[in-house]
Amino acid sequence: MASVAALEGLTADYPDGASVAVSLSFDDARASQLDGVRILDDHGLRATFYVLPSGLATAPDRWLDVARSGHEIGNHSSTHPCSGNFDFAAANALEDKTMRDIADDVDAATATIHELIGAPPRTFAYPCGQSFIGRGRHRQSYVPIIAERFVAGRGCGSEAGNLPDRCDLAHLDAYTIDGLDAGQLRALVGMGMRRREWVIMAGHDIGADGPQTVSARDLDELCRGLAGDDRVWVAPVIDVAEHLVEAAPDGPQHRRPGGWPVTGGGR
Repeated sequence: MASVAALEGLTADYPDGASVAVSLSFDDARASQLDGVRILDDHGLRATFYVLPSGLATAPDRWLDVARSGHEIGNHSSTHPCSGNFDFAAANALEDKTMRDIADDVDAATATIHELIGAPPRTFAYPCGQSFIGRGRHRQSYVPIIAERFVAGRGCGSEAGNLPDRCDLAHLDAYTIDGLDAGQLRALVGMGMRRREWVIMAGHDIGADGPQTVSARDLDELCRGLAGDDRVWVAPVIDVAEHLVEAAPDGPQHRRPGGWPVTGGGR
């Protein structure tokens, strides 16, 4: 896996002279995303969908169409473990997990995605943006498990962009975009452009205004602007991650066999 050290010295030379890379991502394989993906397709943009097997299994043929159209299907775990401080996770709390529990959970999701989509996922999104197990002196990071299995791992909640020469591909920063309007979304891209960052956006439902929802109207307005701006490279997480690995001074540090076909998804 390309570590922070492996990327040191890398300059942010994005394709076609772009000044910023943008990856749109959506979590959980929610039903609204299967309708919302048309917004991306209408503007010729490709995104990453971090799926749960339970969501994927409700409409496998439609999710297969999403993958075949060039969008990335990533791993978001099998059971979505989060801190027990969330009521919904009390019976599936990270504080009570072992490293083997996490590895088995992630591997089960990979197997299901491979079976239903026809290729293994190559990037991962940490449920709730959390990457630990245990409590107190026994608390540990499970980032190494993700680094062993995937080209990249996406966090969320850090509300920061990623500097290509400093970021840790196994734990990338991302902006949570649920509830943001088009102006706020554009501002995130503008901030990233000033620092030549890789801006990753993480959302959930796509539709009318509501909890954990990216407004379809505002997403459409954002995508229209991104598609018409030559300064912006829009691509799935896997495409940008592999670009950084290939561009690192020491060359590719990690290549997994098989995986997704070339998507051609970047704009």
